Amino acid sequence: MSERGRARPAARGDGLEPRSDPQLPSGRHGLPREEVLSNQRERILRALAATIARYGYDGSSVERIVKRAGVSRRTFYEQFADREQAYLEAYDEAAGCLLERLRAAWEEPGGGAGQLRQCLRSMLETVAAEPRLARTFMIDVLAVGPPALERRERHMRSFAALLERGARAHDGSPAPPLAADGLAAAIYEAVLTRVSRGQTEELPGLLEDLHSFCLMIFHYSAVAEPS
Repeated sequence: MSERGRARPAARGDGLEPRSDPQLPSGRHGLPREEVLSNQRERILRALAATIARYGYDGSSVERIVKRAGVSRRTFYEQFADREQAYLEAYDEAAGCLLERLRAAWEEPGGGAGQLRQCLRSMLETVAAEPRLARTFMIDVLAVGPPALERRERHMRSFAALLERGARAHDGSPAPPLAADGLAAAIYEAVLTRVSRGQTEELPGLLEDLHSFCLMIFHYSAVAEPS
């Protein structure tokens, strides 16, 4: 299955689109320009995600995005150079939000193995709760091109850094970088498989297997370290 050639389901009208975002009052409203721009930007990014969820990246024209956002094409291009830039910013925000949740899970009590388990649970439950967004930012990223894939790699490295933290908590020493990167990629692939099949409801059920897998990798990485 090629990255750019993945088949997408037909456009849907089954109520999966999110609620409409609040628009600014028409006419003179006296709001600061910064607030107006922030509101418009947020509406555009939400509309972009919803439009891609329905039509795929290739089918999500600027016209469709601005119609859903309730803004003009001029407003869109005042905020973003093009559709790709808008997608990249939306991707960064979504990935950043997920990583923030995972880092917050690490702050919960429970010891190293327990904190790792909480981190994995947070990831699986977050993705399972947002199947549209998961598809938009895990499947459609493949159609956007190299800049999007570079961002995906950067965020994957941030996830791998959290796993390295788990390795240190497990036995006092970090896993080799390649081990952490490989582990992050394996977890991502397990999640991606369920997202691509439309089986995100199965994700929380992977928790015990993924947790055990991480601990096993940490154990054998430590054993392999030279004395």
